[in-house]
Amino acid sequence: MCAKIKDNGDRSIRVYVLSGYLGSGKTTVLQKLLEGSKARGWRTAVLMNEAGDVNLDGELLTKDVPMAELLGGCICCSVKNDLGVSLLQLAQDHRPDVIWIESTGVAQPLEMMDAVTEVSMYAKLELRGLITVVDARHLLDRLRLGAGKTLRLMREQIRGASLLLLSKTDLVGPEEAEEVRAQLREWNPSAALEEAVKGETETDLLSLLPDAAASRDSYNHNDHAHDHDHATSRMHDHVHVLTHYPAAPFRSEDFERFLRDLPPSVYRAKGIVTFTDTAARYLFQFAYRESDFMPIAPQKPVPDVIVLIGEEFGESDMRDRLARLEEGRE
Repeated sequence: MCAKIKDNGDRSIRVYVLSGYLGSGKTTVLQKLLEGSKARGWRTAVLMNEAGDVNLDGELLTKDVPMAELLGGCICCSVKNDLGVSLLQLAQDHRPDVIWIESTGVAQPLEMMDAVTEVSMYAKLELRGLITVVDARHLLDRLRLGAGKTLRLMREQIRGASLLLLSKTDLVGPEEAEEVRAQLREWNPSAALEEAVKGETETDLLSLLPDAAASRDSYNHNDHAHDHDHATSRMHDHVHVLTHYPAAPFRSEDFERFLRDLPPSVYRAKGIVTFTDTAARYLFQFAYRESDFMPIAPQKPVPDVIVLIGEEFGESDMRDRLARLEEGRE
């Protein structure tokens, strides 16, 4: 895996899918994978899927990485047909050694695998594995709550993986971390398992990538790997996405309070915002009741935008709150 891949026109292009529930840390892991790929001399391309209308995570990638976007839906259902076109375009235009697909956090992995593997019938693209990033704290809390659609989806993402990256173990105690690891082993005993705190692993991340044979074994190991009934493929119907384009900048203190006061049903928010009391624009992330702001200077014109993802929250009420926020009344 460490040697540079020869430019052989007859070679297949390796494809890896990066999965994991909302806020688990997929984009951080993707950045580490791209850094490792560059160090090895691999030509890479990225396909990013967002459930909303704007791809904000793509703003964090460097301009020298070819990227395609699938917006407004999920790979495994509403934009499934677009996946093949995008993959083929990346392959033909850029001839990369590896294509990384970062899926939306609510993607059902087995349907996603089917969508990717269908493309291999038309081009030399080979799905080498599904990498699932698992938020230790979030999974632990979902296990405490018991049954639910979110827990079922997280379990499916874990069971379909050929490599499991357990993130945010620094936010749980040793016994809790061991409980999560035991659960991962129960759901998927065949996948490689590694801890990844802020995208960093003790073992070189790219050396953990599964080869083609291991990926097929892991995929076929699951007892329902070919169960594609309607209920399973539409498991994430309960997840709502709201995309809002602010008409005016906010006061930073008001916006931070807005994020703190979001209802528990909104478990993910991100966007680009401008404040009246700061010079920079900011890319913000909100996950698991914590906010993070990063000053940015986009290379191309991008609008301010706020994306909220959650379960059955009141969309009209949320839009009213955002309008009041713009007017300084919230």
